[in-house]
Amino acid sequence: MIRRLSSPATLVVGLALLAGLPAVAGSISVEALPPGPGSVSSRASAPTNPAAIPLAPQLKPMVTLDAETIKLGDLWDEAGDKASVVLARAPEPGRRLVLEARWLAAVANAYGLDWRPVTSFERCTVERAARSIDPREIETQVREALIQAGAPPSSSIELSNRASLRLQIPSSAEATIAVRDLNYDPRMNRFSAIIESPADSANAQRLKVSGTVYASVRVPVLTHAMGRGEVISENDIELLDVRDEMLRRNIVTNARLLIGQEPRVSLQAGAPIRTSDLQKPVVVARNSAVTMIVRTPIMTLTAQGRATEDGSTGDMIRVTNIQSKQIIDARVVGPGQVLVGPPGQHHASAE
Repeated sequence: MIRRLSSPATLVVGLALLAGLPAVAGSISVEALPPGPGSVSSRASAPTNPAAIPLAPQLKPMVTLDAETIKLGDLWDEAGDKASVVLARAPEPGRRLVLEARWLAAVANAYGLDWRPVTSFERCTVERAARSIDPREIETQVREALIQAGAPPSSSIELSNRASLRLQIPSSAEATIAVRDLNYDPRMNRFSAIIESPADSANAQRLKVSGTVYASVRVPVLTHAMGRGEVISENDIELLDVRDEMLRRNIVTNARLLIGQEPRVSLQAGAPIRTSDLQKPVVVARNSAVTMIVRTPIMTLTAQGRATEDGSTGDMIRVTNIQSKQIIDARVVGPGQVLVGPPGQHHASAE
């Protein structure tokens, strides 16, 4: 937001601030202001030695402040001993104030600065440095305050004004947050509160928030995208609070059920995972060569075969015996290995 000081009424108010008088429109004029040091009357007795003549003040077209007040030296270079004179309050953090030529000329005249605007369009824009508070941190603080106020520990919240959630504080201030005036209605699952930052500061910025409390479930999600052929490990998983009403019956809620599994399709980071999206890692690929193992109490026999379908450890798949061309049911016991059942447990020849 940009404020402008240019109108006669605004000019009078601004000059009143300079003189330390009540800011009542029409109560003072430029002539009524007491001349500051170095004004026209004081310059009459100034030394005429050219070496003692100070440099002419130069207006700064753009100023960025990290202070609560605007001083004369903030607006003009070479303001001399009047540089520390306080003129007005600085804009709020992150906002701007445009000082027009008429206002600037009146200030220069009041404080005896040898400066006049070259054109009526000359101006100075004052911006207050700021840092923004992360909306996610605000949500975290509000949620913790709601839990202390009686909301279920597994609750999640949704701020109704999150899209316009913009809290800016001075860039030099500590980004602490306090939740004030919390009002929680457990019957309607609604709340409202005042967010304050920096916390417990006399000049804290404040913002009103409101929203809804939802019952939530903590579900495991991936920290990064994964696809077929990749095996999910514990390091690939993080927990995310998801609203209970948005969960389907086939959503995985136990992280242990993900570990060691392989995605059937590409899975995105941070999204709940369905049981149908997972499969055990394929250790025997379709059309790949396998070793068929037959175990009896007195011997172990092996033969070469070819898998007719994909299989994971423990799966029953069909395997073609390369020599006899028979299709046999076998259990996958490891990469490239299948265990053949008792004699007679086979299908008719494929050829």
